[in-house]
Amino acid sequence: MAAREERVEGLAGGPRVIAPMVSPPRRAVWAAAGLALLAGALFAVRCDLPGFFDNEGRYAEVAREMVQSGDWVTPRLDGTLFLNKPPLAFWLAAFVYQVAGPSEWARLASVFAAVVAILAVCRIGALLWDEATGLVAGVMMATMIGVALEARTLRPDMTMTATLAVALLCWLHARRGERGWLVGLWAALGVGMLAKGFVPVVLAAMPIGVLTLAEEGWRGVGRLRPWLGLGVMAAIVAPWHVAVALQHPGFAWDYVVNQHLLFFLDKKPTRDSEGDALWFFWAAFALRALPWTLLFPLTLGEAARGAQAPAGTPERGTFFLWVWVGGTLLFFSCAPSRLEHYSIPALPAAALLAARVWGRARDGDLPDVHWQYLRWLGLLLGLSVIGGGSLSRFLDRVYWLGPAMHSMVLETLAVFAGFTLTVVGCTVALAATWRRPGVLVGAFALGMIPMAWIVLRAEIQFEPLFSWRPVAEAIGQKVPAGTEIVFEAPVEYQQVAGLAFYTKRPITLLAHPAFVPPTYLAGLAGGMFLPRDAFARRWADDTPLVLVSDPQQRRDTPDAIAPAPFDVVAHFGDRWVLSNHAAR
Repeated sequence: MAAREERVEGLAGGPRVIAPMVSPPRRAVWAAAGLALLAGALFAVRCDLPGFFDNEGRYAEVAREMVQSGDWVTPRLDGTLFLNKPPLAFWLAAFVYQVAGPSEWARLASVFAAVVAILAVCRIGALLWDEATGLVAGVMMATMIGVALEARTLRPDMTMTATLAVALLCWLHARRGERGWLVGLWAALGVGMLAKGFVPVVLAAMPIGVLTLAEEGWRGVGRLRPWLGLGVMAAIVAPWHVAVALQHPGFAWDYVVNQHLLFFLDKKPTRDSEGDALWFFWAAFALRALPWTLLFPLTLGEAARGAQAPAGTPERGTFFLWVWVGGTLLFFSCAPSRLEHYSIPALPAAALLAARVWGRARDGDLPDVHWQYLRWLGLLLGLSVIGGGSLSRFLDRVYWLGPAMHSMVLETLAVFAGFTLTVVGCTVALAATWRRPGVLVGAFALGMIPMAWIVLRAEIQFEPLFSWRPVAEAIGQKVPAGTEIVFEAPVEYQQVAGLAFYTKRPITLLAHPAFVPPTYLAGLAGGMFLPRDAFARRWADDTPLVLVSDPQQRRDTPDAIAPAPFDVVAHFGDRWVLSNHAAR
């Protein structure tokens, strides 16, 4: 490995010293790339299953309409302007469509983002500690249940997480004296803004800002070259935003004020989503970070010491990661509009912290009390086979699953999950007793492969409850071709996207009395919806119609959905398909 003399400036460009810098070994970089690609290959297996869930439908359908119309500048949903979201997720899905056609394989865009994020995590771990710890961190991120699920979900959160990880990796390089990496920092944040608006900038600003101000004050902020950053980000972000703002009056106000500020405060004129409870948001993060949720809290003591430690020390790196995790969770905790998947950008830091536990154990620096905790944890997991059997018996009594859910399959999965966790727990207990950190991490990582398969199999089983694909198939099989489809739109009318994607037809939206159109739809909203009185008249005459119910309303019977008489074409959970003419 070639050594060279470089200026090392601390975590935020602190006191300058001259120290030998060692180029990262090429073998370690290739190992990290191989690990990330292997994880991506596993994530991509049968990426077409299950069908798109509701939240994915909007990205799938907007991308399909982009390809169909050839207009990649102005997103449209069901033929109407849809400017609520930045365009990157649509563009990536549309690119996949150009190659493979419109299908669930558009999720490969998220798979690619996961590959980038895992590679960035490997390199961050190498910079903070050493190459081996970085690779272990990559393994841990690849085997997180939340990453495995999000890598197979078509929405921008995995892409935004990857850009955040890359931005922080570039910053870590820059603070070591490699100032050229500042361009990469700002470019990554610019790409992140095309995925998720201002969110990645805010999330990156917290760990960077806290450590920069603590170590150098405002002078350190200047060394980040914010004017360069504004220029780089503007070059990436401005063209699309300016083009759309010039074409569609009202977009700029809605995008900045409604979709960011008022959405964060849960004060949008149309409340088109219900924020999750704070306890659920934190619990979802803990579940998404499994199994490494069980390890990374063991670094809290080192992080507390790292708050006062000199720049460049291992403890300081642990503190930096806790600012990343804590800043992300606290930021969204302040937002009443928070949704559980908003915690995803904290997962890379959680994987790195868990890897730090492994690194300390490898070096013989893990306290005895932590080994005892791990041993008891393994013993408790060893009892999971009992819990799996209990869950199996419970599922057998959940009648609301209905015959379409085949609860017998879910019972089998519950037993298999319990058995898997029992094997993992017993191995962890033995590894903790013998103080073998490699065996312990290997047990958790390998155990997550069958667990991820179990979760995926359960998702496939629940597809009729959360995807529009079965609804569209039922309409295609039982309703005469050309019959107009009317959707009982909720306030979040974008729910129609999955139905439009799978039927590949325009859908008529039934008016919702509480809907307030965004400013860019001023003058257009009147043509988007069918008034309810007009619908009632058409339902009663000889015009064949199909009505698909609002899936956000729970109805045990269809009686209050449409005027009698009607036929029930299909029923999937809270999704009813009714017709005013006899089905085939």
